[in-house]
Amino acid sequence: MKIWIRNFTVIATSLVLVSSGLGQSSNRDLSSLAEAFKPLVIQQDGRLKPFDTFARANLLVFNQKTKLVDISASEWLVELLLYPREAYRRPVFRERNVEVIQALGLEIDKKKDSSDREYHHYSFLQLSEALNNILDDIRAFASKPREELSPTEVALITLYQKTLSYYSLSRSFSGLTFDIEISDEQLASDLGLEGRSTMNYLQILELRETIAEKIEAISGMSSEERQEPYSMAVLYLTTQLQDKIRDTSSVSLKIIPTENDQDTSAWMSPWELLDGRTFSDWEKERIDNIQTMALAAKRGDTSAVEEQISLISDQIDARVPVELELFYNKGNFFKRSITFYILSCIALWFSFAFWPKWLYRISLGSAIIGLVLHTIGIVIRCLIMARPPIATLYESVIFVGGIVVLCGVLVEWKRKDILGLFLAGVGGTILHFVGFSYAADGDTLGMLVAVLNSNFWLATHVVTINIGYGAALIAGLFAHAYLIVRLVNRASKERIKEIFSVCFGLTIVAIFFTALGTILGGIWGDQSWGRFWGWDPKENGALLIVLWLLIVLHGRLAGILKELGFTAGLALTPITVALAWFGVNLLQVGLHSYGFDDGVATNLFLFCGGETVFVILITTFIYLKEKPSSKAAAKSAA
Repeated sequence: MKIWIRNFTVIATSLVLVSSGLGQSSNRDLSSLAEAFKPLVIQQDGRLKPFDTFARANLLVFNQKTKLVDISASEWLVELLLYPREAYRRPVFRERNVEVIQALGLEIDKKKDSSDREYHHYSFLQLSEALNNILDDIRAFASKPREELSPTEVALITLYQKTLSYYSLSRSFSGLTFDIEISDEQLASDLGLEGRSTMNYLQILELRETIAEKIEAISGMSSEERQEPYSMAVLYLTTQLQDKIRDTSSVSLKIIPTENDQDTSAWMSPWELLDGRTFSDWEKERIDNIQTMALAAKRGDTSAVEEQISLISDQIDARVPVELELFYNKGNFFKRSITFYILSCIALWFSFAFWPKWLYRISLGSAIIGLVLHTIGIVIRCLIMARPPIATLYESVIFVGGIVVLCGVLVEWKRKDILGLFLAGVGGTILHFVGFSYAADGDTLGMLVAVLNSNFWLATHVVTINIGYGAALIAGLFAHAYLIVRLVNRASKERIKEIFSVCFGLTIVAIFFTALGTILGGIWGDQSWGRFWGWDPKENGALLIVLWLLIVLHGRLAGILKELGFTAGLALTPITVALAWFGVNLLQVGLHSYGFDDGVATNLFLFCGGETVFVILITTFIYLKEKPSSKAAAKSAA
């Protein structure tokens, strides 16, 4: 990192200088080029994925979304790789922290996203210039322990690292593009360029001995001799080579497979292959394919790009479900399912005013369609990754959201009393929004950490415990509904009893799955770490849900808790789920070193506090409302 800090001044200064000569983006057909590039297989974080998924994963880091306003992720990445000068001007980076923006001395550029949250959009050129101005401060931050850094300092370091990654990615093809200028005809002839005045770094490697001799000859010349056109051309070539050498660390675009063991061995980026090695026949063919593809793309020749990508794909001897993953990316199943969940809620609300029969059917149909799309998205993810559905926090939220909707729809199908349908739509919508906020944790189908790399336990313990989470959440939602209905007193006692019976039944289901999941987790821990129970925070979190549900259930069965007390306790269950699900991650300890999140503390505190206040207030109001007056009590006693 310190080397990059030293180099960043040079990078930022050169970018600022060239920016003055940049025009508006040309009307290139990025869409056609992006479609041609989408099937290109890239290795990222140990997984083989199509270009489109790689683009989404990277854009998500810079923009917190997988699509820009006017272009797709693939179009953005094509522009960044082929036409970086134009991409540097595009406002890709999104930042919410106003203190960071003020520290950089940037103007506030407010825009709102689809969730009505304000973000500030800046281009790479804007950020690189602003960061260069405070480079000394960033050096000071980088030398301090992380625990001593303020949130703003951490955010500045993170933003700085993002700009480095952005620049590095943009230079992935720079070793293959013919942009090294030879300004003297005699030097061009000596290098065998045959009338051409440009060359690429690959040719430089082939001619490195000849070029080294000429550079060495220049070093022994006098200052007057160095002013001659031939000598100046050699010196200019040396300067360009120094710029190219800085690009050798641009290794994130790993598109060159190994000849053997392509599933498990590390692929290479173009720059990793341009290290001066003597190419094998396999490597020579691969680098020729990549160079032809890059040059064809630069010309806008989509058919030639498609031909080269087809040749590259034919040499891949590994499982890569490219077409299925592209279908998944295009389908946007979870965004479509949340649309139907919202439509279900809206139709149900309007059904109270008019057309109750038809709008109810539309609401139920929308919820079912949303659930089907939700399920298809989860199943396709399983097929792509060749593993069970849950391995990241994002996947957990999406899966639990599906369980909540499924339980709500099943209750509605059985009882047809609107409540199950309403809670299915509301629960599915809320959990989808929560999931979208964790998209970077797993939306782009990352590989598993080692601790989770077991399909058997992912299919048993993880799925079981998450079914328990979902059942506990929907039970808590029904408990909320019970309290509200009982407070407003617009339903008969029989109707309130029915809601209570649903709460009781879902509690039993939740206890079964959470308890079974906790036991299976202990067995997994015994096999993986040599102990059944180690008081790990995540283990304690799962046990917390089981114990809380057992307390309210046994309290009811023993007669200690009446209906009101039972449902009030059950209504607090989402707090225990949230603490077990998200809260334990804030401790940053334990063998479960995955799913940590630093930004959830405030939201978690507000949720738990709000739930507690709500349940206490509504339970108190119900008790006071239903408590017999002193006169009525005396009369009853008499």
